[in-house]
Amino acid sequence: MILGLVFEIGTDGISGLVVGFDGSDPSCDALAFSAGVARRNQVRLTVVYVVESTGSAVTTLAPGAVGALLAEEQAAVEATRADIERELTGRDVAWDFVAARGDPATVLEQIADERRIDVIVVGRSRSRLHRRIGSIPSRLMRTAQRPIAVVP
Repeated sequence: MILGLVFEIGTDGISGLVVGFDGSDPSCDALAFSAGVARRNQVRLTVVYVVESTGSAVTTLAPGAVGALLAEEQAAVEATRADIERELTGRDVAWDFVAARGDPATVLEQIADERRIDVIVVGRSRSRLHRRIGSIPSRLMRTAQRPIAVVP
């Protein structure tokens, strides 16, 4: 053991999964995949919905503190949580939901780091815009400090 090392990724199996979810087909596939992995490994699944912003700061939005959101954003967060709950009902997996504001790749990595979670799961990108600015999966693969699973 290295002195001073507090957390070592993946030493005794996975500790949990963070999955990015925005309601798109690829994110639904990522949610289904990660729910199965979490259930089989008996670990918690953290589902993250990101309200994108141009700033680099990440703001986690507590369930009761969505007042900082615009009405449309609040409705989107609530609808997304309801979609996730429908998808995960009956799957026998422990999960929680986090809504945050910021850059999606940064938010996913920060939440995984804060919660000491070993793996980030995302769906593949289908947008042409991402060819110019880089998709979330490709940005995570360049910068993340833990394994990234990209679900096709």
